[in-house]
Formats: sequence, structure tokens, C-alpha cells
Amino acid sequence: MMLSNYTPFVVLASDVVAGENIGNPILFAVVVVPLLVLLNAFFVAAEFALVAVRRTRVETLVAHGVRGAKSVDHALNNLNRAVAATQLGITIASLALGWLGESAIARCLTLLALWWTGPGLDAETTWWLAHSVAGPLALIMITFMHVVFGELIPKTIALEQPDTVALAVAMPLNIFTQLASPFLRLMNGTANALCRGMGLTGKGDHASLHSVEELLLLVQDTEEAGFIAPDQADYLENVFRLTSKRVGDIMIARDLIAALEVSTPPGQILETVRSGAHTRLPVYEGNMDNIIGIVNTKDLFYVFSLNGIVILQDALYPTLFLEVDMPVTTALRRFKQTHRHMGIVRDAEGKTVGLLTLEDVLEEIVGDIEDEHDRPSQARLPIQSFPMSAIKKLQPPPGSGKS
Repeated sequence: MMLSNYTPFVVLASDVVAGENIGNPILFAVVVVPLLVLLNAFFVAAEFALVAVRRTRVETLVAHGVRGAKSVDHALNNLNRAVAATQLGITIASLALGWLGESAIARCLTLLALWWTGPGLDAETTWWLAHSVAGPLALIMITFMHVVFGELIPKTIALEQPDTVALAVAMPLNIFTQLASPFLRLMNGTANALCRGMGLTGKGDHASLHSVEELLLLVQDTEEAGFIAPDQADYLENVFRLTSKRVGDIMIARDLIAALEVSTPPGQILETVRSGAHTRLPVYEGNMDNIIGIVNTKDLFYVFSLNGIVILQDALYPTLFLEVDMPVTTALRRFKQTHRHMGIVRDAEGKTVGLLTLEDVLEEIVGDIEDEHDRPSQARLPIQSFPMSAIKKLQPPPGSGKS
């Protein structure tokens, strides 16, 4: 049977479905509908690729002269407008697909049904076939193609290969953005005005800004994906957590501080140095609330070699004082600015409450650092490592109060 035998029924069904004759329904179903789906896919892929691509990666591509990289960089520099253009394109393609595509497919389905049933259908049956069967079925088919091929697949490709997709779509998207710029300005201006009327700033953007908590989640996801080693992930997480800690959280408490009184006899000084865990010791006068300086034990070795003359004041460095509620990151900057490795922690009344060293901050990132003082049983000096004359120089001078 020839399809031309059912032309009156086809025209009737088409007019009922769309209200007008838009031309050859098979041409629309085979050519126009796929083109509209591809157009929608283009704008979806462009939006997700521009949001997902890393700016540092784009800058590297520009520096190497990769084709299309400058177009991507231009789109990223105007990201709000580029995203608005993709949303406009998606809306246009979706509306056109619903308006033309559904009608064309419904006509094809009606034509197929008429060809299958043969001539003789009355107008009422044809109307029912077009509206109750072909129309809903066409809507289901259009929705499936639109979501799967026009949304999900391009989104997945763009998220998995943002660099490649961005390089491919940036130039045509920039052209479309330029052509649609008057309409985009109108839409953005209207949206911003309405947002300000609702008490919002109207300045929302698509910048990739993340809180510390979000960065921690990104590090965990990256570790689970196998891109960084577990110890590297731990270091990064500890650095982020360090920003929320105060000096008082990680300091050495006052009662655990090994310190020297300025008038301490040389023998006791040497004993304190031997038993201490730090190469620097606070020196106080009278009590621990009156810290007058910091002494480096390397300087004490020189002092002990001066024939019994031990004057701690001559070996003191100025004291770096830190507040107990000071952020650890601020204390770290103070260490760097003053070239100090140790700070005395005081409370609001100026009383000494603890001590903080650069090693304490480092251990918050990499974990406990144990040296030969922490594990003496595992850190033995080899025999004859030092000449006996050097060891004798470290002994306290006679009559210093320590034999």
C-alpha cells in the first residue's frame, strides 16, 4: 500500500496535533530533532566544562600555545556571562525541541498508525489516535532523547574531560555570547534587580571558592581516587586543620618547661641542658613570669670553655612573646619575621602559661618527631665519635657547685 492513499487522514491528524502544517514530518523527525538535541548537548557540555576546568590548567595551555586555549581563557574571564549564554542556549533548544520535535514525531507516529490500519478511519478515530496515543508517546520519546542525549551524556563527557571539551566549545560559545550580549545584559540586569529587591546582593558568581571543610573533602576524594598518597593527604588535612587551632592548643604547659634561672650555677646549667629536650632554653630572673631571654645550648658550649666564667646574660637572645589565644598561623608568621624558633606564651595578665617551638607547629602537620633524646635506647653514639678533649671542655669548671 502506498502512503499517498492516506493523505487526507495524515493531514487531518497533523492539523489536530499541531494546529498547522509544518512541512514534512519525517524530515523534521530525522533531521531537525537530532540537530536540536545536539544543540542542547553543546550548551550543556559548554556550561559544565567551563565550570569544571581548572584555571591553572588553562593558563598552562595558553602558555604552550594550544589552539583554543585563549578562547577558554576569555570565557573564564567572563564566566558569569558565558554561563548565562549557555543557559539561554539550553532554553532555546529545549523549547524548540518541545515545540517542533514533539509535533513532528507525533505526526510520524500518526502516519505510521494510519498506514498500519489502512483506509477507512473516521475523523473522530483519527483525532483520538493523534491526541491520546501519538501525542503522549511523542512526548515520552522527546523527553528520553532530550535527557539522555541532550543532558546526561554531554554532562558526563564534560566532567570527565573538561579540558578537551572546553577547548572545543569555547570559540563558538564566545561567538554566540557576543551575538546574544544585548539580551544577556537585559536578563542579567533584570535578575540582579529582582535579587536586590529580595534583599540579596545580586552579585553571585561561579568562582571556584571553597571553605576549609570543602577543601578537606576534596583532599579525601582525591586520596580515595588514588591521585595522592595517604601520607600526602594527611599532611594537607593537617595544614587545613592548623588554621583553626590556637597557640594554647599545642603549647607546652608551664609545669613542663625546662628553664634556667639567670643565677643558676654552671653545674646545674649543664645538668638542665643534658636533661632538656630542646636546644633552646628560656632564662628567667626571679620566677617564670619574668623571662629575660632565650639561650641556645650551642652558645653555652662556648661559655663553658672560658675558664669558669659563665655569664648567661651574654648568651641571651631577645624573647618572642606569644598570646595564648593567638592563631597558630599567626605565631608561625611571627617565628618567620623574628627569625626565632621558640616563643614564650603568656596570658592576658602577662603571666607565663607555656612555651611554643617551631617543632611543635611542625609536629601538628607531620606528626610526632622523635630524636635521640626521645628514644635514647635506639640512638647510640658510635665509639670514638668525639675526641676526649672536646668532652672535657663540656665539664663544669671546678668549684662551680657540680662535681
